[in-house]
Amino acid sequence: MLKGVKSGKISPEWRLDFGSKASSVGNESDRRILSTVIEENSASIIKRLCKHWKMIVVIIVPISAMLMLSSFSLSRASEIRQSTSTAIESINHSLKISDLVKHLQRERGMSTSFIWASNFSSSILDQLHILRQETNTSLWNVNLPGVGISIQNTQWSVDDLMFSLNRHRQDVDIRSIDIVYNLDYYTTLTNALLKYISQSLTPPDNAAVQMLIVASGALLSMTDDRGIQRALGTTFFTSCGWPSKDIETNYKSLQGRSSAFLDTAMYHDRKIEIQLTEHKQSSANLSNFINAHDTFQLFTEYENICSSTSLPEREAYSIEWFSNMTVFIDIFFEIRESINTEIRSGLKELKSIAQFEFTLFLSTLIVAILVSGVLSTWYMYCIATLTGNLSKYAGKVKRKSDELAQEKKKTDNLLYQMLPKKIANILKTGKTSDAEHFNKVTIYFSDIVGFTTIGVQSQPLDIVNLLNDLYSTTTCLLSLFDECIDKYDVYKVETIGDAYMVASGVPTPNGGNHAPEIASMALRIRQEVNGYIIPHMPGRTLQIRIGVHSGPCVAGVVGTKMPRYCLFGDTVNTASRMESSGMGGRIHISCVTQALLNDHGNFVTEFRGIIDVKGKGPMATYWLERLKIEDPIKVVSMSL
Repeated sequence: MLKGVKSGKISPEWRLDFGSKASSVGNESDRRILSTVIEENSASIIKRLCKHWKMIVVIIVPISAMLMLSSFSLSRASEIRQSTSTAIESINHSLKISDLVKHLQRERGMSTSFIWASNFSSSILDQLHILRQETNTSLWNVNLPGVGISIQNTQWSVDDLMFSLNRHRQDVDIRSIDIVYNLDYYTTLTNALLKYISQSLTPPDNAAVQMLIVASGALLSMTDDRGIQRALGTTFFTSCGWPSKDIETNYKSLQGRSSAFLDTAMYHDRKIEIQLTEHKQSSANLSNFINAHDTFQLFTEYENICSSTSLPEREAYSIEWFSNMTVFIDIFFEIRESINTEIRSGLKELKSIAQFEFTLFLSTLIVAILVSGVLSTWYMYCIATLTGNLSKYAGKVKRKSDELAQEKKKTDNLLYQMLPKKIANILKTGKTSDAEHFNKVTIYFSDIVGFTTIGVQSQPLDIVNLLNDLYSTTTCLLSLFDECIDKYDVYKVETIGDAYMVASGVPTPNGGNHAPEIASMALRIRQEVNGYIIPHMPGRTLQIRIGVHSGPCVAGVVGTKMPRYCLFGDTVNTASRMESSGMGGRIHISCVTQALLNDHGNFVTEFRGIIDVKGKGPMATYWLERLKIEDPIKVVSMSL
């Protein structure tokens, strides 16, 4: 019965699993879910699907995302296909206008040479008529928009251009205008056409093609500047020098600007430099027109011999200059044509890819719609079938869960009889319950006087029945120990044979109430047990011997197979000594407990004297006699 003092974690390995297994089933949340499922018995498939809309959303959301992605990809492919088709059309249209610009540049140069010639030159005029016919052919091949193109803030159609050209040509034929006006007229037309090309061109969403388009535009601007230089150069050869300082300055300015355009074109398309190198190798005079230094050196050499040449010779030099410059400019038109061919090839490839992607994404979208419809229908059918089957077994599951909840309740009740509820709940969560130290505890020990003799004189079954009657089977009014202690703030530690151990202040501290609670319980138990008639021994009554002591102790769970909540310490030993050294029908208390009861003021005690307690030595002890004020429980018992 006496326990040795232990410390630390008393039961680190023990876990309570049987209580937690049923906890998730017996809670209110599970009951509500099962009740909801049972209600679906009478619901239709549509109603069941509506109730389980979250399950339907699980498949609808990814299907919708897939359809949206396919639709977006299809739209993107359609846009690329449309943009590449538009770009190809705009490139082809710009090539026709570029061809018109080229012929206007040639006509500009030859007409300038004809106007500046000191005498009427039939050879230059014949060349000019040929160029005019080529310009007319190119102009009629151009399809301008319905509103025409903007020239000097006026919209001009093809007919307007042709009419204006014919009037200007008449002025050139009679040489009623100067070369500056002639250059300005043709340059105004070419600039308007170049601006229209840059505005009407629709670049595709492809970096490589865009760079080629920039290179093509830079070459076209460069050839226009070179065309003006070609026209100014013819005046130089027919006049043995520059007609004015302004014309010379303009020529040099055009030389620098055309070189900048060429550098821009070569930066965006490295193949231009390779093609120019090839043309230089095939034409020795080409460098005279590319490099400014070589060109001005040519002009200087001509000035030295010009004074000794005749007019027909100067006109021949002028035509030769014009022809060489035309060859030079045509080389860049040829390079530009190869760039445009590469642009068209790239656009066609983009269009082919876009068409393939469009077909692919369209097919994917159609398949996705069909598969989505089938999957959605199958999924909703499965949901309806699942909820239907679930509702069939819901009743059975609910009944089993109710039964399991009842068994769990019984298990918990049994567990709470073995262990304090606070400790049991901690162990059910899988945690360990560490030993605790309590400073203020009162411990009660009792046994039956002469129980050994009664046991010898009785059958084993009679002893079991006696203990059951005494400790567990009747009400408090009929002297039940276990149910009697429920009326007080105490905890039954254990029962061994006729011995009974109760404590107050553990496992939940109750301040200074531990001694009064144990004292009240002891008085009540003594009142009910003393005079109890033994059922199988008529005429013989029981007497109980009680011992009480207060002080600190350590409490915790011991054991893994059969766990028990045990108390350890000198207080336990002293309380046991108080019981063993007491007398039948009396409550023997220590001086510590007497002091606590005296502070309470509602208990009557009697000094027993100084006795020699085994293991403790001389101790002053007391008898607990009665309450000063009647026990409320006794009052209730008498009224009943």
